[in-house]
Amino acid sequence: MVREEDIVRSFIDSGIIRGWFIREVPVGLNVYERLFSKAFSKKELETLFRVFSRRIDLICVEDVEGPLLRPTPEEWLELRRKLKGCNVWLFEVKRVLNAEAVGEILINEYLFRKDNPEINVAGKGIICWEIGPPSSALVKDACEVYGVKVFTIKQK
Repeated sequence: MVREEDIVRSFIDSGIIRGWFIREVPVGLNVYERLFSKAFSKKELETLFRVFSRRIDLICVEDVEGPLLRPTPEEWLELRRKLKGCNVWLFEVKRVLNAEAVGEILINEYLFRKDNPEINVAGKGIICWEIGPPSSALVKDACEVYGVKVFTIKQK
């Protein structure tokens, strides 16, 4: 069975989209701050964020080169300041295209935009190894409606 790491590596190597790829980007800090700021200190909020935050499987920063990176939440909080004004793609990675992936990328895009209003979302997509059963055609149609690009990278 193909692993998520293999799917990511195949996608990056394909050159379909070029830029600086960053794995497991945490999102949701602003939501935590809004919900819990009265109950917790800033330091406690950051600890909660490290433990409970959602993660975007992969982002690509356009027009920037760099090695594949998997930042800690603290590193991401610092890095995102340097990405102000940059264009990024957001990706969910799945072995087979499914409805769960559509929900995840839409929620993660919402949280990313809330956390990072000064970073431009150029696009969002689902990277999958294969489309799968006929029900996935319905999911692919829904992706078109919601502006989610589907990238299938299985070698034929």
